[in-house]
Amino acid sequence: MSLKPTPIAAAAALALLSAALPALAQQAPPTDNKPAEAKPTTKLETVVITGIRASREQSLTQKRNADSIVEVITAEDIGKLPDKNVADAIQRIPGVNISSGAGGEGGFSENDRVSIRGTSPTLTQTLINGHAVGTGDWFVLNQTEAVGRSVSYSLLPSEIVSKVTVHKSAQADLVEGGVAGSVNIETRTPLSFKKPFTAEVSAQAIHSTLAKKTDPQLNALFNWKNEASSAGVLFQVFSETRHERRDGQEFLGYAQIDPASQAALADPRLANLWYPQLINSSLFTQKRVRKGGLFDVEFKPSNALTLDVNGFYSRLSAVNFDHSYLANPQALLDGGY
Repeated sequence: MSLKPTPIAAAAALALLSAALPALAQQAPPTDNKPAEAKPTTKLETVVITGIRASREQSLTQKRNADSIVEVITAEDIGKLPDKNVADAIQRIPGVNISSGAGGEGGFSENDRVSIRGTSPTLTQTLINGHAVGTGDWFVLNQTEAVGRSVSYSLLPSEIVSKVTVHKSAQADLVEGGVAGSVNIETRTPLSFKKPFTAEVSAQAIHSTLAKKTDPQLNALFNWKNEASSAGVLFQVFSETRHERRDGQEFLGYAQIDPASQAALADPRLANLWYPQLINSSLFTQKRVRKGGLFDVEFKPSNALTLDVNGFYSRLSAVNFDHSYLANPQALLDGGY
């Protein structure tokens, strides 16, 4: 059986559909016209990563491009360890030897002398910003013996260093005098800082158990440069105090017992035996005060021209007392007192 729509049936169907649409609209759930609430945002903290890879690459590049054998350390390398002076900082360089207290002073306190490849410290030239430097010595024997021409690094605190270059072979552009090599200490410059104004202050204390003293170690630096990085001024001061004490025993010379002496005649077995001529029990105390500073004025009108004026001053006061209690075995062997 086939169905054939008629005009009356079509009109009835359209009427029923129109009646159903309002019903569907009434059954639809009411809509919410309020704006959607914003989701809470999470604020991330800023993480700043500062590395020293560039300084290491700079040191390696300088060594690679140098015409002679050099070693380079920077302020970042020195800052890793509590070095008190420049000798402390460069003692880890291959081929560099240091001695504390110049040996003749008793080998105590700070590292004081620098030598290259095991040679005498007098054969090592020390430069500050390319200029030769000389120092005085508080120990009288250092003024006349082998270390008299060398430089005392106890006058050079590690805080002044920007870079240290150790030349293990000669170059035509270096100041003469370094037979074994040269140590060039470069101080900080105003235009090397990143910020226009920099202020650094450090305060430390050092305690000596034997002297039972605690002393301050102070350092302050102020640097300014303009926004164009074409001019800058730097000032730095330092003051360090240190108490030293050494308890020691010294044997001042040896001699043989004379077979004709009273001791050998009393006991022939003592003839020609070696004995100390003088035995000294020494109590050494010292107060060291190191004060000084540096300044640097730098102008850079163009990339091809840099003008720099700098100065460095350091003074070490070393007031000391040496108490000696001597025994004279030679007088006893000769029958005296």
